[in-house]
Amino acid sequence: MSTSLRRGHFYIGLTGSIEYLLNRRLRHPYFGKVGRLSGKVQFGEALVDAAKRELFEETGLTAQTWNLEEMYRKTRFREDGTPVQDVFFYKFFVTDFSGTMIDTTPYQENFWATKHDVFSKNEFDPYDDLDLDERDTPQDFKLVEACGDAEGY
Repeated sequence: MSTSLRRGHFYIGLTGSIEYLLNRRLRHPYFGKVGRLSGKVQFGEALVDAAKRELFEETGLTAQTWNLEEMYRKTRFREDGTPVQDVFFYKFFVTDFSGTMIDTTPYQENFWATKHDVFSKNEFDPYDDLDLDERDTPQDFKLVEACGDAEGY
């Protein structure tokens, strides 16, 4: 992968287009959904260490600089109102990716895509809360809460 600048959860390729590091889920629930990389924090593990470990385990990539930007709480409910998921995500802004990317694992397909492609092509089915903001600098930390439908539960 040739790039001129790698920043955040995306890189700016030689064409000047911003491309985001995303994955397509290859298991249920949410089979086929497209979103950001995620994973669990192990007992006693620092958040940044968990993020670094997950990036490497899921993609084979590493990154130099990590900035915690957001704690995001996502709850999902069945159509009848039954809660089925209540999770916290910690979003990091990272810079300077390196390594050889793992394209596919038993659980996901990793790829780079532009915001336009993700939201305009039928080959992508993004999660209901996927937000790809086009910026190349970190933002101040914030707390966010969101609710969504529990597709597949």
